[in-house]
Amino acid sequence: MSQARSPPRQNAGTKRKERDFDAEGSEETNIHVVVRCRGRNDREVRENSGVVVATDGVRGKNVELSMGASALSNKTYHFDKVFSPAADQSMIYDDVVTPILDEMLRGYNCTIFAYGQTGTGKTYTMSGDMSDTLGLLSDSAGIIPRVLQSLFIKLDADEAESSVKCSFIELYNEELRDLLSFDDNTKLKIYEDGQKKGHSATLVQGMEESHIKSAGEGIKLLQSGSHKRQVAATKCNDLSSRSHTVFTVTAYIKRTTETGEDFVSAGKLNLVDLAGSENIQRSGAENKRAAEAGLINKSLLTLGRVINALVERGSHIPYRESKLTRLLQDSLGGRTKTCIIATVSPAKSNLEETISTLDYAFRAKNIRNKPQVNQMISKKTLLREFTSEIEKLKGELVATRQRNGVYLTTENYEEMIGESESRRILSEEQQARIATMEVNLRNKVQELFSLTNNFHILKKDNDGTKQLLDETKDVLEKTEIVLASTRQNLAEETTLRKAHQATEEQLNNVGGELISTLERTVDDIGGLHSKIKRKADLQSLNREEWQASQSKVVDITQLVESSVGEFKAEQEELVTRLSGRMQSFVQEELEKLGATQDLLKGKVSSFEASADEVVQQTSGAKEDMNVVLEEIKILREDVKRKVGEGLSGLSIAAGRISAEVINELGAFHTQLHTSYSSLGKDFKNIFEELVKHVNIQKAEADDLRQKASAAANAAVQAEANVAARLETCLDEERAQASKDRHDLLAQITSLVHKSGEVQNARWESKLNAVREDVLSSRSALQAAEHGYNTGMDVWSQKEKLLVDEVLKSRDTLKGKMKEDWKAINEHNSSIQATTKSVHEETIRIVDAQMKDMASQMQALDDFVTRARKQNERHHTTHVDSLQGLASTVRQSYSSIGDHFVSTYNRVRHIGEDISTQSAALQASLPPLTSTVQQPLANLRSDITGAPLKEYSPTGETPRKTQYQYPTILPRTESHEKILGKTTAPPVSPRRSPSKSVVYTDITATGGELSPSSISPSKESNPNSLREVSLNVNASLVRNHSDSSAPTLLTAGKADPDNVGMAPPPLKRQATESKLPTKFSGSKMPGVMRLEGRENLGASFGSGRRLRSSPTD
Repeated sequence: MSQARSPPRQNAGTKRKERDFDAEGSEETNIHVVVRCRGRNDREVRENSGVVVATDGVRGKNVELSMGASALSNKTYHFDKVFSPAADQSMIYDDVVTPILDEMLRGYNCTIFAYGQTGTGKTYTMSGDMSDTLGLLSDSAGIIPRVLQSLFIKLDADEAESSVKCSFIELYNEELRDLLSFDDNTKLKIYEDGQKKGHSATLVQGMEESHIKSAGEGIKLLQSGSHKRQVAATKCNDLSSRSHTVFTVTAYIKRTTETGEDFVSAGKLNLVDLAGSENIQRSGAENKRAAEAGLINKSLLTLGRVINALVERGSHIPYRESKLTRLLQDSLGGRTKTCIIATVSPAKSNLEETISTLDYAFRAKNIRNKPQVNQMISKKTLLREFTSEIEKLKGELVATRQRNGVYLTTENYEEMIGESESRRILSEEQQARIATMEVNLRNKVQELFSLTNNFHILKKDNDGTKQLLDETKDVLEKTEIVLASTRQNLAEETTLRKAHQATEEQLNNVGGELISTLERTVDDIGGLHSKIKRKADLQSLNREEWQASQSKVVDITQLVESSVGEFKAEQEELVTRLSGRMQSFVQEELEKLGATQDLLKGKVSSFEASADEVVQQTSGAKEDMNVVLEEIKILREDVKRKVGEGLSGLSIAAGRISAEVINELGAFHTQLHTSYSSLGKDFKNIFEELVKHVNIQKAEADDLRQKASAAANAAVQAEANVAARLETCLDEERAQASKDRHDLLAQITSLVHKSGEVQNARWESKLNAVREDVLSSRSALQAAEHGYNTGMDVWSQKEKLLVDEVLKSRDTLKGKMKEDWKAINEHNSSIQATTKSVHEETIRIVDAQMKDMASQMQALDDFVTRARKQNERHHTTHVDSLQGLASTVRQSYSSIGDHFVSTYNRVRHIGEDISTQSAALQASLPPLTSTVQQPLANLRSDITGAPLKEYSPTGETPRKTQYQYPTILPRTESHEKILGKTTAPPVSPRRSPSKSVVYTDITATGGELSPSSISPSKESNPNSLREVSLNVNASLVRNHSDSSAPTLLTAGKADPDNVGMAPPPLKRQATESKLPTKFSGSKMPGVMRLEGRENLGASFGSGRRLRSSPTD
């Protein structure tokens, strides 16, 4: 692909970003590869071709191919981006093309080309729907229209001078064609530009480059070039591209450096739409199309070889084997940022081509380019190049004239003179602009000096402010240190108070539990004494009951022994009688069951014989019915013969009558043809006149439509101009307001009001201009509307004349139609008479035959149908009933026999069980004497010989006593009451001659202070710390320590005066105090001393240790 032309290098004083990049300093980047999968087309849906391509959602990075049931696993490819069939054109553009367009505007050369099988959507992705409506693109617009629109939007937003040009070339049958050239026979050549430093660029000689000023112009060029492109229909694609195309967009943007020098940067974007690879057998290409397909596949094969050589880093890259690879030489392994969009089909029928495309794209991922920013050229150098090129062209023109004697035409000469004059004027304008810019530069230098002085003044002020801020920070840091120390002391005191409070709560809980336990113990002792008394009373009652029970046991055991003897004798007699009766009953039942089994076997044999006889009778009846049906067949054949004879007579009569009808219809057809020929001529004249008037009306309506369209377009254009003017006014106002704000920052307050008045006047003038434009557009629209109304009136008059003419023609046509209608009625009467005779003859013959045939066929059909149905139904029902009855009887006899056998066995087993149980019962009666009577005798002897043991007291059981113990635990009073007792009466702070002063903000512990290190006492400040006398503190501590003695004593030793008066153990003794002391000659870092006190807030001015509020 051709590089943007780069100017010579700048001098050494130019900044690096304005110089050309070093070849060794550029970084290598891989080619960006994107895969887009389209949905199935109508042909693939009709063929029911399955889907073998799967993606990770709409946007993903993986493509999975289903290789079929015979494959071991599916095939997965990983790419930079993968789009499913649900992705639309805008999504492809935003994710893929937008970053590349930004790189192009930064000065890079970029390339995007689509590759894939024919019919997979390459041209749709690159071009798509190229139509635009009022500057809006269709949703199906491709990459090229969207690039043009986005490019001009970005350039307009940048507000820098820019120029855009584009070219459109086609590679068809290895021949280059310029799709933007008016001469289709122009031959293009590719050559190497060796002026590039470090590498050679590919340029196309004779290629036309068109400058465009809007996206609409570029889209029109794209449309005209696309119409010239070679396209043909194949079996795979109705609009198959038969050539490769390259649409190139080059943007030149002016950049201004800090020194005011102008430079021009160039960026180029190549949009390549490759022709699709195709299988000639599947596409059905022949002759010319087959040759095209061969050259397309050859160029794509060379492209694949180039990619393989680049991936394998071979020493030789076959760029020159195809013109396609020569055009893409810089995009593959060169200094261009390249993106490949591989399009695939999801259908199973295209699986081989899909695998080939994905393998190609996967290999292309490993190609590494070295993209570089194009060199920037200064405006002066560009003008010098233009001037030298003009001189060179003039010299070539003179040489051509002198050598060949060829003179230009007047038109060409004037055109060349005009171009030369335009360039001269442009050069002069540029020189004047340069002079103006030099003056502006000097003014800017003056402003720079003044701004530098202001900057130095502000810097000094800033340094002073920083120094003051540092001093304030030091004071703040010292204050924070004091505050941190105070917070630490407060945290320690809070921790100690909480610990003592928790301990007191625990002691209170333990004391409460001990008192509860003591109460329960006293209650338990009372209960034990009551239980002992109840046991003594119970023992006396038990002694009396025991004596009475001994006599009762003796009497009852004797009675039970006599009853057991009588029961034994009765049971032996009863068992003997029961055994005999059961044996006789079992024997009788067994005999009855045997006789019933013999009778059942006889019934089964007789039933089998009856069943066989019924089956034989059923078979005989079926054979008789078959003989009857054969006789019916013979009767039916006789009926068919007679019906055939009747129908033959009917056919002869119908033929004779048809001949007469045909003759009459022929004469009628001739007369009717003559009548309607004349009628057709009249209709033709009328319709010709009507068409003529309609054409005139159409022309007038088209004229009116054009006028209305022109008026509407004028209205739309006026509205667009108004909107543009409003937008321009808003932009100018924003810029002016921004500039005014910057100027007003350095002005005095009075200029603000003046600026507001100027701004209001400016707004009023611009809005008046907009109002005038709106009024003028409204007047034009009203004039067009008046012309439209006038034309419609004329059209209405002509329409009325046409209606009158049509009415006259209708009356004439009506008279002629009446005459023709009379002739038609006469012929119709003749046809009716003939048809009536035919109809009567036919009815007579058909009735005679139908009566005979209907009576015979009806009887035959009814008889046959009834006989067959009755025979089949009777035979089927009889056989089914017989089989069901036989099956039921067999099952019944079988179940009855089984039941008799089981009953016989069960009765026999019952007899055996009764005999066994009777013997066992008789054997169990004799041991009853030893098992029942002997234990009763033993029990009687044991009861009478066992005396009741008495309890003997020991004298060690304690007597019942009333216990005395305290039931109320002492609790600490609330913190407010304790602190009130401690601080009242108030003690005025004074210096102690023998004690050192304690400061509550120092963390040091221990140590004595020398009296000389303490400054004399002055009037206290309410916002400073108060000096506390250690004598007062010691007395308070001593009082607290004396009153903190334990009050939970044993019974009889508690002091009732001290109950509930103990203070909380929240403070330590004076010797273990955590109060910090201030040493003489030492000073905490970062703490400022002010007259012996710390400069703290009012909250630290209390003359006691800090503590949190009580929580009781």
